[in-house]
Amino acid sequence: MSVRILLPAFLLAVTLAFAAASSAKAEPTPGWKAFTSSNHEKAEAIWRPLAEQGDHHAAFGMGVLAQTRNQHEDAARWYEQAARAGLTSAQVLLGSMYIDGRGVAWDAVRAYAWLHRATLDGHANAARARDAVGAALTPDQLSQAEALSLTLRAPE
Repeated sequence: MSVRILLPAFLLAVTLAFAAASSAKAEPTPGWKAFTSSNHEKAEAIWRPLAEQGDHHAAFGMGVLAQTRNQHEDAARWYEQAARAGLTSAQVLLGSMYIDGRGVAWDAVRAYAWLHRATLDGHANAARARDAVGAALTPDQLSQAEALSLTLRAPE
């Protein structure tokens, strides 16, 4: 099987496991409580206004919610908002969308760039996925992707 088929499922599982592990120490927010209770309308009512005001955690929640609803273009837009703010789980999920061409045009260079950004920002498992994508890139594409990854953060 190709990297293009296996990697998105792997990335989703790893990212959600990482997100669960990192939030296990803290009490879940009302949005996540609603989402995990399958009350998606309530989760959206909580997250949307916050995300629209720039809250990157709420934008990530909106991305997960949109992806759950198979609204991949919306998911990519929300993930990018959270990813540019430095949320590594969003960076990984957005990278996986570029690998698979869901909600965005298929782009291995951009996928690598987002996974590299997540690695640079400290995501525990992004390097393995990044390296799997990188194995399929030419040296020129790899150079382009690494340079792009340095531009993917919003100014602080």
